Amino acid sequence: IKNLAQWKVLVYNGSVLEDMGWIWSEMRQARCSPIYMETERTVNLMVYFVGEYARQMDDRNRFILPAKIREKLSGTVYITKAPVEKCLNLYTEEEWEVIAQKVRELPTGTDKNAAAFQRKLFGKAIDCDLDKQGRITLTPALAEYAGIDKDIMLVGANTKLEIWDAAAWEQANEFVDEDIVIEGIKQYNINI
Repeated sequence: IKNLAQWKVLVYNGSVLEDMGWIWSEMRQARCSPIYMETERTVNLMVYFVGEYARQMDDRNRFILPAKIREKLSGTVYITKAPVEKCLNLYTEEEWEVIAQKVRELPTGTDKNAAAFQRKLFGKAIDCDLDKQGRITLTPALAEYAGIDKDIMLVGANTKLEIWDAAAWEQANEFVDEDIVIEGIKQYNINI
């Protein structure tokens, strides 16, 4: 399996069987032999980012991703401006495809706001691959937008990794208290 993206399909009596849990015991009882075949179908595996990681950007706008983060990445990553905060969002290729699919469904031909949103999201984004040292290079425009000069804080935020200027992250954290967290849990009906 390459990057856990390709999977094998079990074929039995001409039917494609994807749920193989109970099927194995049924087939053994019937004394049938399974047939495997490779498919081109891909499975979007969700990557979840957690934790905070202090980094430094060099004079060429590069920073090294922590090994824990690099292990979760396969292929291209996408970085764009965060829509609410003055930070950047890093997405895996799989998550970017999910976002792109949702945006494709917007009525961009008839709705100016949808068209503007699409242009802003994709027009300001970059796609990049990690170099051999596990570094990512930010464009000057993205670094300037987030106010990143040297010290960076990477913040896990579920299916995205936020890239903050370290001082801005500290300042943003000053205003987040336990009451906000509790109100969010109540408002969005999250049982944790």
